[in-house]
Amino acid sequence: MSRRRKAEPLKQTARTPLSMRFWPRSLAFRVIAFSTVWAILTLIVIFTLITTLYRQASERGFDSLLSAHLFNLIGSVGVSEGGSLTGAPDLGDLRFSEPNSGWYWSVEPASEGVRGELHSSSMTKAILSPSVAEVPFNASFQRSYATEGIDGEELEVFESEFVLDAKNRAARFRVMGNQTELEQEIGAFQRRLLTYLSLFGVGMIAINAIAILLGLQPLRRVRNALAMVREGTAQRLDGRFPAEIEPLANETNALIENNKRIVER
Repeated sequence: MSRRRKAEPLKQTARTPLSMRFWPRSLAFRVIAFSTVWAILTLIVIFTLITTLYRQASERGFDSLLSAHLFNLIGSVGVSEGGSLTGAPDLGDLRFSEPNSGWYWSVEPASEGVRGELHSSSMTKAILSPSVAEVPFNASFQRSYATEGIDGEELEVFESEFVLDAKNRAARFRVMGNQTELEQEIGAFQRRLLTYLSLFGVGMIAINAIAILLGLQPLRRVRNALAMVREGTAQRLDGRFPAEIEPLANETNALIENNKRIVER
């Protein structure tokens, strides 16, 4: 007969929780890691918020400037009895005088009986407008759109049709601003802000790490005091401890005294 083998009891092995396998047990590391992640997320939110507000303010200022230039241009141009466009607009911005600067203005006939064309000295080539079907005028006979400039730059265009005299003779006024230049300014601001916030973040993380390590020093003192008690060089935990750790030290001393009394019996 074959002998039955005795069933051996299963050995119980202590298993480490999965989260502990991938997460260091060091309290200092955990606190520093948490504060670092929190600081990084906070700085990302601050960076996003500031750059968004800066972009919105820059774009509003850019649009307001183009609108002001457009009204200035309209007020500087007239039409002669013969129907020729007249005027010498001076918008007070040297960029309208620099060739291919990305800042242009032009005035073109928009009705019968008007002839000729005026444009800024910076505008060395014609810049086409989209059709009214593509970009319609609003109720005030104004429209805005983006187009490509002479040197490939992106332009923001403010355009309006305006009646010049009692004969209902009208002209089309355009003021164009360099959108690429605006984007470059916004990009430069974002890079500077990123540099400053990165330096601030590194400093803040370093200060937090130092503060946390210094704050955990009392725990190291408790550990050293317990080692002295275990080695017999001290009878109890002596010293002043922070309010958060003092109850632990008192309970430990009470436990040591209780163990002494048990041994003495």
